[in-house]
Amino acid sequence: MYRFTPKKRFDIVFDSIEQQITNTTNQLDYFRLLSKIESLVREGHTYLRPSKSLLQQVQRQKLFPFHVLLNDKTISVKKSLEEKNKTYEGLEVYSINGKKPEEIIKQIANSTGLKSGYNNSGLLNILSVENNFAVAYYYFVDTTSIFQIEFEGDKGSVNVHGSNVLSKEIFPQFPKEAKPPIKLQIESKNESAIIKITTFAYWKVSFSKNEYVNTFANYFSEIKKAGIENLIIDVRDNRGGEELLAAELLTYLMSSEFKIYKSIKAKTLDFDLPNATQFHFPKKDYLKTDSGYFKIKDEVLVTFSPKITNHFNGKVYVLSNGGSRSATNTMLSLIRTYSVGTIIGQESGGVYEDVDGRKSINLTLPFSGIQLSFPVWSFKVNSSNGDRLRGVIPDYIVTTSRLSNKDSELELAYKLMREGQSPDR
Repeated sequence: MYRFTPKKRFDIVFDSIEQQITNTTNQLDYFRLLSKIESLVREGHTYLRPSKSLLQQVQRQKLFPFHVLLNDKTISVKKSLEEKNKTYEGLEVYSINGKKPEEIIKQIANSTGLKSGYNNSGLLNILSVENNFAVAYYYFVDTTSIFQIEFEGDKGSVNVHGSNVLSKEIFPQFPKEAKPPIKLQIESKNESAIIKITTFAYWKVSFSKNEYVNTFANYFSEIKKAGIENLIIDVRDNRGGEELLAAELLTYLMSSEFKIYKSIKAKTLDFDLPNATQFHFPKKDYLKTDSGYFKIKDEVLVTFSPKITNHFNGKVYVLSNGGSRSATNTMLSLIRTYSVGTIIGQESGGVYEDVDGRKSINLTLPFSGIQLSFPVWSFKVNSSNGDRLRGVIPDYIVTTSRLSNKDSELELAYKLMREGQSPDR
């Protein structure tokens, strides 16, 4: 809990929130108060989810009627959910009910745990998906159903009525995963190849571990036969999954042996909580110390060796963004640490040295019905020379402040190939 926020700060917030809770505190206000505590954890695998009844309540509300694209300081309209508001698509929002985008984004960021470290790229990416911004605005900013919006240009300030936008009782929503989750495209014009990987979470796409392994083998065989010297790996919006599959991909790119993690640690293994997931941890798999429990046996602690057959020795360009989280963020940290390739895009959605996951404790608070999920184990990534409080910063940053049909990251990768450039580190 205290990796990114000191205990003293936690204690102050706990005391403050305890004083605000009364017998008349309603469901939404209680969820908002607990979310402020969750926001201090700054760990992307810790989730506080509203109760089913609160989600059903939100389903009946008229929420912000646009899908949007966010960065640290701007909100732009991607899609209107009402035909009458189509003229606002593509415009930048200057204010909503008197609040500037930067102020709104800061308020949401301080009220939810959908972020890692001191890095909002993952949160901004999530809020840019489907109705997530509309729901987050209702939960953490304002429950109004009429929005006074100031747009850029001659649109000025207009009053826009909310819309019943929720079709599912889920927050946050994520896009449907592509099937299959891996795709190879050989570009004869640019003498390059692109491997697009949308997820390493094989259980979400019914694509087995062996299918990943075999697909990687087939792709790198094709790349070698085609004589490709420039490889683009696109992991934008890849939320992670099985890090062993990320490591399998890296064995085709690494020039030396490597490990994914330095250590795996838990502060406690005693989770005697009501209404919670129960786990049994074999004693032979961990070592108890004064500072906690360390895994001594785990498949992700092994040393990986570079592939000999079909190993790729050309130039590698990696496309990333705030949706590149968890196991994908770990892979990006290793790519940076081992100088495997040039990273292009936006800061990744995790943090450079740490990732938590595997064996999540899930519990439901007995009176409110609010659901809490948090991981047992903390993983120290085998990375170096980065900011432990931030994600993986690209070698070339591409800003996504406005809506565009262009793939700016991919275009930059092609430009760097033509010019033969590489970053100075």
